Amino acid sequence: MVKYIIQRPVAVLVSTFALLCLGVYTFNKIPVSLLPEIDVPEITVQIQQPSQSARDIHSYTLRMVKNQLQQVSHLSDLEAKAQNGMGTIKLKFGFGTRLDLAFIEVNEKIDAIVGRLPKDMPRPRVVKAGASDIPVFNINVFEKKNNSFQSNSDFLALSDFCNHILRRRIEQLPEVGLVDITGTSSQQVIILPEIAKIQSLGINENMLAMLLQKENQALGNLTVKDGQYMYNIRFSDVLKSKEDIENIYLKIGQRILKLKEIATVKWVEKPAKGYSYFNGKRCVSMAIIKQSDAQLLELRKQLNSLTLKLGQEYPQLSFSISQDQTELLDVAINNLIANLIFGALCTFLMVFFFMNELKTPFVIGIVIPVALLATFLAFYFLKISINIVSLAGLVLGMGEIIDSAIIVIENIEQKREEGYNLLDACTEGTEEVIKPLFTSILTNSAVFLPLIFLSGLAGALFYDQALSVTLALFISLFCSYTLVPVLYRLFHLKQPVFQQKAATRTMLWAVKVYDILFDFAFRFKKTMLLFFVVLLLGLVPTLHFISKQGMPSISRDELQINIDWNEALTLEENQKRTQSILNKIHQPYQYVVSYIGWQDFILNRELQNNTNEATLFLKVMHSADYKYFEKNFQETFRKEYPIANIETKPSKNIFEQLFGNQEAEITMKVFDKNTNDVPSVVQLQSLQTDLKQHQLTTNAVPFHKGIVLHFNKEKMVLYQVAENDLMLKLKTLLNDNFVGNLSGQTNQVPMLLGNNNTLTFENILATQTVKNTQGQDVMLNEMVEFSIQNDLKTFFQNKEGGYFAFDFGEKNISEKVSLMNQTVARFPELGVSFSGKFFTNKALTNELLMVLLVAIALLYFILTAQFESLLQPLIVMLTIAFGITGALMTLWLAGNSLNIMSGIGLIVLIGILDNDSILKIDTMNKSRNQLDLVLAIKNSGKKRLKSQLMTFLTTILGLLPVLFSGGLGSELQQPLALSVIGGMCVGLLISITFIPLIYWFIYARKVG
Repeated sequence: MVKYIIQRPVAVLVSTFALLCLGVYTFNKIPVSLLPEIDVPEITVQIQQPSQSARDIHSYTLRMVKNQLQQVSHLSDLEAKAQNGMGTIKLKFGFGTRLDLAFIEVNEKIDAIVGRLPKDMPRPRVVKAGASDIPVFNINVFEKKNNSFQSNSDFLALSDFCNHILRRRIEQLPEVGLVDITGTSSQQVIILPEIAKIQSLGINENMLAMLLQKENQALGNLTVKDGQYMYNIRFSDVLKSKEDIENIYLKIGQRILKLKEIATVKWVEKPAKGYSYFNGKRCVSMAIIKQSDAQLLELRKQLNSLTLKLGQEYPQLSFSISQDQTELLDVAINNLIANLIFGALCTFLMVFFFMNELKTPFVIGIVIPVALLATFLAFYFLKISINIVSLAGLVLGMGEIIDSAIIVIENIEQKREEGYNLLDACTEGTEEVIKPLFTSILTNSAVFLPLIFLSGLAGALFYDQALSVTLALFISLFCSYTLVPVLYRLFHLKQPVFQQKAATRTMLWAVKVYDILFDFAFRFKKTMLLFFVVLLLGLVPTLHFISKQGMPSISRDELQINIDWNEALTLEENQKRTQSILNKIHQPYQYVVSYIGWQDFILNRELQNNTNEATLFLKVMHSADYKYFEKNFQETFRKEYPIANIETKPSKNIFEQLFGNQEAEITMKVFDKNTNDVPSVVQLQSLQTDLKQHQLTTNAVPFHKGIVLHFNKEKMVLYQVAENDLMLKLKTLLNDNFVGNLSGQTNQVPMLLGNNNTLTFENILATQTVKNTQGQDVMLNEMVEFSIQNDLKTFFQNKEGGYFAFDFGEKNISEKVSLMNQTVARFPELGVSFSGKFFTNKALTNELLMVLLVAIALLYFILTAQFESLLQPLIVMLTIAFGITGALMTLWLAGNSLNIMSGIGLIVLIGILDNDSILKIDTMNKSRNQLDLVLAIKNSGKKRLKSQLMTFLTTILGLLPVLFSGGLGSELQQPLALSVIGGMCVGLLISITFIPLIYWFIYARKVG
């Protein structure tokens, strides 16, 4: 087959050119994303009840909706959280559940109970988000003036511009899927009666409210027949403008008055639930979410062009980008380009030093782009996007492409040295190594593919990577089998007779070192074997002592600060305090985005703060300033506001947002056994005191201070005051008496009946009156009493019922679980359950162990089939074990950790080591019956030495710059580089000494 292909170079080259053209064409069609399109198996239901307390929402609305949603199919877990004015239910499904169908079912369940929910409550919002729904960056729009907005009308105009113009212009871009917006303000109409005038006319606020409601009724349409024609008559009596309200007529006695004669009507800004600020200026923040099939880099290019154009059209406004997540994709692409460049340079150097020939680099230089573009073509047909994960898979496959090409070329050279003509050398040289190369690729796939069976998002993540690695490996094999021998023959057609070239100095020196190490190993066999046993046993303590984490520790330049003032503050005071702290920090920073209170983002569930909470995203000038800035901010904050709570942590990148486990190390969920609900405040405080006495540090029980009104029913009957009249009076005095909507051009504007007073609540009760059924004034404080009450700020529920969560962060918490149980046991009315990272990671570790056993078994079976032996595969697997030991020891000595990147490095290492071991053992098998066993083993090693050293040095030199350069890309790659370099150094020593020794021990008797 190879001979047939080699003899048809034109067909091969034309087919390759066609493949290149298709690859280039489809490359521009492949979506470019941060992450693969993965459905996150979660659906969130958001409930809004601004007038209700956290306890009321927890006890009634949230519980009703939760009980209804528990009937949804394939539901694995449910968590509900209630805060003042809002509630959230997070539904978790088994991975692989059709979320589109689950989304429909959740909406159907909610529709079934909408009639039982409070009438003034909007329908619960259902949100389904996937990996592509994570914002790629935020655009913050604000006025360029040095100060913030001087009037509410300015910001209302900006909000209207962002909502109705800018948002639509951005969403018109084909790459944009959604613009999620927060920080906007809206307007409302407030009617302020002149109390003296209406009292002199004998009317009250309730009568005005009824008048407004009556005048704002839509009368509907009429159909009138006029002969052979039909006419549709529409009444336009609904209120549409401020002037319509002012011109409402009312008759008092014999007088006809307009409403504007006895009340002031004005536009005001609707009380906000939250603000967003950029560098101290109030702004509108827009999160940009891309289409799943769009190219991310094209999106960024289009948005940069649009913001530049908008800056010219609206010079008074500034458009600033924050929380840019595209940096990671840039890093991945730059890593791939760097690997290509370094791979090409190092291959050229290695060929020059070892082969004394300049045509081989050109062969490899042609094979690499062909293999890559063929891989992209496969991506297109298999619907795989170019993302961080698939690019990582391509980087893994890059080494195999170069390695396979070097091995084939070097073996062809050996055949020519043995006297074969050019055609036969290309044929025999390729066919001899293609079988072990195929086995090597199968073993690489056997290591990686079982990882896709991991449950949850981790398995979905590895699916794209496993597929991209496997594609790159098999395409590299295909190129080595077809393109490499054809190109080699074409480049050497003018030299049909092989001219023996003298070995290079580098190669002569390498052979001399090889002979010394080989002879030493066979002279001191027992000592060497003892050394190898000790080295392998070193894997156990190394695994125990090396630190383990998800993503590698990288330099950070963006800080997330969560603030809870622990006081009942207004949004204005919240912002004032936040800005005062930032003003006291005299260290420069690039930008700070402040989210004060509740944010209107649909898809971001982490910014649902209370009025007295704030979240800041602050980017420092340089990553070296991060730790100092974090410490400085904390010290300044705690000095100024000692009772407030602050949490600082690195801002999450896209991996951490999607895959990060936000649970505490251990969460202790405490509930009341009798009510199956949240324990009382007294019980929680007593339990927390006991926990502290046992040195169990946990979160404080968060309280919210609120005013509780009590109506004196007896006095209301005595004074003949209707409860509804009393409620409406209080709402009017607090500017919250809703009387209808004004039908605007684009939306409905609320109308409120209010009051001009600026009194405190206590003074309102002491000075204001309400009309009774007889038209007499009665003082409010005669019937209304109030008290200040502390209640829990947040209430939690799961499938079983309500609970309160105590979080513990200690790493050695496992032995303290029994102590927690003993502490809770002192409260017989309380029950307890546990969850958290400790249990999640334990389950994941057990699952990973099972997957690893499957991978080892597959590896063994494939090698057994290749060698037709039950013992030889063990040599390869021991070689891999030694390489992993060397990699982990290098990581540990360098102060690094075992993480995702070093794990990928171990997979790369396994691919390189088993490739070399398989080829070496295959050569030994062919030689052992022709020569003395030791001589056959030694000569087999020498045959493979050149390609082995070239692969070794190409890989090492390609990775060395990563260890000595800075930046996010290098920091992410350093664990991978350390594990590959350390493992390959040990692997090279093992290949020269251990493999020959073990092979000799197995076959010495048989040959004898």
